[in-house]
Amino acid sequence: MGRHELPPETGAFFINLDRVPARRSFMEAQFNHAGLAGATRFSATDAQIPGVVDATGYVAGTGSRWGLTQSEIACFESHRAVWQAVVDQNLQAVAIFEDDVEMSIQAGSVISALMADPDAFDMVKLDYSPKSLRFGPETRIAGVTVRPMLEMAPSAAAYALSQRACQKLLNWSEKYSDHVDDFVSIPRSDWRMYQCFPAVGVQMIWSKQQGHTVEEVKVSERSQNQKTNCGLEKGPLWFRLRRELVAARRKLYWRVGGQTRLLEQGGYVGFIPCADDLSV
Repeated sequence: MGRHELPPETGAFFINLDRVPARRSFMEAQFNHAGLAGATRFSATDAQIPGVVDATGYVAGTGSRWGLTQSEIACFESHRAVWQAVVDQNLQAVAIFEDDVEMSIQAGSVISALMADPDAFDMVKLDYSPKSLRFGPETRIAGVTVRPMLEMAPSAAAYALSQRACQKLLNWSEKYSDHVDDFVSIPRSDWRMYQCFPAVGVQMIWSKQQGHTVEEVKVSERSQNQKTNCGLEKGPLWFRLRRELVAARRKLYWRVGGQTRLLEQGGYVGFIPCADDLSV
C-alpha cells in the first residue's frame, strides 16, 4: 500500500465529537488504510451543549425544509466551521469527512489527485448515497472518473471542495434551513458538482462491514439521541405545498423526456457504484 501526500496548501479533515473517541480511532484507521497522510481531526459542534445552536444562521423556512432538529443544526454548523477554516487558512482545496466513513484503499490516490486540481471543480462527492440518482456523462478530473451531479444527494459524509466553493457555501448559508447533505448538493447555476465514479467511501450505516465495527460507529447520534432530535417543525401549509409543487415539477421533467435525453447523451440513472473493496 502506497502513501499519498496531500499537495501543498490543501487539507483533509474529519469531523468528530470530542466525547466520541471511538469514532476518531475508526477514522484514523481508515485514513491509514487508504494511505492518505496528513488528515486532521476537526472538533464537531456538540448539540448536547446548552445554547450551542442558538446563535447560528438557522432560520426556519429559508431553505428546502422548514425546521431542523438541534442535531441537524449542529451537524450543519460543524461542516460550516470547516468551510470557514479552509478560507481562513487559505487552503486551495479540502477533503471533508464525517467520522463514520469506511474508505476504499483507492481513496488516498483519488483525494490527492483531486486536491492538485482545485480549479476544475467546486465539489466532488466521494461517498455512496443510498438512493437512485441521475448523473451527467462521464468525464475526468485530474485522472479521476466523475459524473456531474444533477440532483440533491442524501449524504455529505465525504466530499472535496475548492477554496472558492467554501466561500460560496459560506455566503449561501448565512441563513439556512436545510440538511447539510441537501445543501451542498442543491443544483445551482454557479456550482460545478460531481460524483466520484466509483465512490471511494461509504457511511458505516450502509456498509455490509458494519458487523465488524464498534457500536459507536454503527449508529448516528442524529437518529439515536432523542434529546437533540425532537421538536422538528414541518412548517405552515403554504410552505409544504410549495415544496411538493417543486418536487412534482422536477419529477415531471424527467418523466416527459428528460431522463431519455439524459441517457442518450451518456448520462447515468441508478445507484452510485462503489470501489471493489467496499460493499453496500
